[in-house]
Amino acid sequence: MALLVTGATGFVMANVVRHLIDGGHDVVAADLKPPDALLREYLAEGPGAVSFREFDVTDRAAVRALVRDVRPAGVVHGAAITSIPPETERARFVETVEVNVLGTLNVLAALAGEGTGRIVAVSSGSVYGRRPDLSPISEDEAKDPQALYPMTKLAADLLARRFAQIHGLDLAVARLASPFGPFERDTGSRPLLSPIAYWTTAALRGEAIVVAGDRTYPRDVVYAGDIAAGIASILLAPRSPHDAYNVGWGRGASAEETMAALARILPGLRVEWRPEQPSPWLGAGNVARGPLRCDRLRQDLGWQPRYDLDSGLAAYIEWRRRHASDLRS
Repeated sequence: MALLVTGATGFVMANVVRHLIDGGHDVVAADLKPPDALLREYLAEGPGAVSFREFDVTDRAAVRALVRDVRPAGVVHGAAITSIPPETERARFVETVEVNVLGTLNVLAALAGEGTGRIVAVSSGSVYGRRPDLSPISEDEAKDPQALYPMTKLAADLLARRFAQIHGLDLAVARLASPFGPFERDTGSRPLLSPIAYWTTAALRGEAIVVAGDRTYPRDVVYAGDIAAGIASILLAPRSPHDAYNVGWGRGASAEETMAALARILPGLRVEWRPEQPSPWLGAGNVARGPLRCDRLRQDLGWQPRYDLDSGLAAYIEWRRRHASDLRS
């Protein structure tokens, strides 16, 4: 039986699919949009087989038909709209709720009707909200989302776990730190990319990197390969002692630290510091908080990250260089 991944042509889920097929698992990669040639090539390299299906999580009949046809051994539900910045939030408010909240329930209802193994519902570290002291955040701490996207992720997080309880589903939520890595691009569901995506784009073009805002603020970054491995560990574990897990490195990295790491990889790096200019990554949807504590994931499931800031940036830049002709942003 295959594993099912929804939102599979998006940034993070594409990396999850690759990790699973690298482990020899067969995967049905489902999304609203079909994969382009670059993603098909990327997902054709592992020992596991991947097949692609188009579906809309807001279409209940389509979701039921997909689940009935696939009968998955396990599911990673990652289909979502990341409605950041504010102009996207305004333009896609109702659509974001429909996809992120109702779409999650549509998937769970279909799975409850057909039966499945472990389900991982992908959530976000943004559900914890603002933490001015920047202290590490554990799974059981209070949630205080500040904008539409984290509000919908928290609603889906809570509803998914309650739905699983009353329907007897084996489900856990994965709350992700701020990922960077291969296939981070705007596919229509994620208009604001990570700062590292923009910074590496400028650096590889030979342009100066413009860093706005506080250069010392530690962002909770993590390489996409470690995110994928963390999600897979939750999906494939024989048992899941908890129903919610943070996934990240457990430490922040400031713009200063990131520029220093990039300079070690790309000699001659040029940086323009603009502290007076507001950062697009600090606002209603992206508030200041500390890193996600990931002790639970390590202790329960034995997961350990393979990368740190230097090795994650190096892997990302190597991937971007290898596919430079295919990447235009």
